[in-house]
Parts: sequence; C-alpha cells; structure tokens
Amino acid sequence: MSKRVKYLLLGMMLLGSFAASAGMDPQLLKQTIEQRLGVQVYLVDETPMPGLYMLGTAQGLLYTDARGDYVLQGTMLDLAHDMKNLTMLGLRQQRQLALAQIGERRVQLRAEQERHRVTLFTDLACSSCRTTLAELPVLQARGVSVQLLPVLGTFADLAEAQARWCDPRQFGALDLSDRLPETGCNEILAHHIGLSQWLGIKALPSWVLPNGDLVRGYQSPEQLLKILDHINAPANPSSSAS
Repeated sequence: MSKRVKYLLLGMMLLGSFAASAGMDPQLLKQTIEQRLGVQVYLVDETPMPGLYMLGTAQGLLYTDARGDYVLQGTMLDLAHDMKNLTMLGLRQQRQLALAQIGERRVQLRAEQERHRVTLFTDLACSSCRTTLAELPVLQARGVSVQLLPVLGTFADLAEAQARWCDPRQFGALDLSDRLPETGCNEILAHHIGLSQWLGIKALPSWVLPNGDLVRGYQSPEQLLKILDHINAPANPSSSAS
C-alpha cells in the first residue's frame, strides 16, 4: 500500500506557483530536504521574509533557506500586521490545496439548503467514526454538506479499505449525492488515502472546515454546528489548527 500511495502522492504534489528566485529551485529544495530529513515534502512556497521558504509536510510546516542547509520548526508571526499567525495560515493553505486535488470523484452527503460544507476524514471501522457517520443525516438536515475521505486505521491495509469504501452497500443508510465509481475505485481510493497522509491525519474522525482549520476527534452535530456558525470569530478554541 505505502509504495502505491506514495506514487500517487508524488503525482499530486504542489511545489508552489511562484517564479523561482535567483539560486532557488523548488524541486531541488524539495529533494534536498527529503534526503536530509527523510520526510515527504508536498508544498514549497515563499514567505514574507526574503530567503525563507515554507515547506508543507505530513509532519507539519517547516521553514528553510533556499539551499536547505538550515531548517526551522515553530510559529511565524507577522508583527507588522497585528501579530498575524502566518504558520496557522500556512496550515490552512496546505489543507485547502490538498483537498483541491480530489476532483469530481468523491463520496459526498449534500444538504438541500446548504449553509456549510465540511470534509470528514474517517475510517468505517472505528467506534467513534461509526457514531459520527450515523449522525451525518442530522447535519445534512441542518444545512451541512459533508465530504467523506478515507483514513487507514493502524492495522488496516489498502485491500481492506477497498473492500469497504468501494462496496456501495456500505453507505446504504446514507443518502449520498456522490459515490466512488465502480470502475477505477481502487485507484481513486488510494489517491484519497494519500491526501490524509499528506495532511498527517491521525486522530479519527477529523474535520477540515471551509477556512482550512482542522478539528480533531468526535464532534456531536451540535458541537460542529456551533464551530461552523462561529468560524469567523476571533478565537476558536475547538480548532486544533494552531
């Protein structure tokens, strides 16, 4: 499974859309960091600080110089703009970029009168995940559309996940607007699992909100609606994006 998913991840990796500055090669920087640290790099982007670059990895955000000789891990604040948390914004950007790779082939429960749209990373086997899945119709009725993405459990493998997610009977109780197609389901599923690895999703279930925040663990429909309704509030203690 790991080799297959890793191959798919390489195909969807984003190296940033900026023009490489003099002496800065995003692909070379990516390779250098991967060789030196042994972590997969999915995103390379500029920061407001000249000569410092942001790296998106499954272990979180890192910062490095153009040659990959020095690496920093921590929180970057913009003191010139009300102590804006640039690291939190970078994490949000990484999640949004990852979810943009899904395309049209997805598993989705769509609300008729949509107020919010969220992504749920889940396993079909864990107990808290089953509780969350059973409560999704409550969210749907309250105007929340939910996109479902798979995460492999600790002892699960890709074949086991395929037997669940590619079987249309698994979601018989949910009125899904979109399902994984029978043709090519295995490849699509591997791609989607790769997204969870890119984002380092480990706690199940986990929610990605419209603004890119990550909320880990079980949330009742009432708790999640409260978070969504106050997503633009100055403080969001239920979010673990920070």
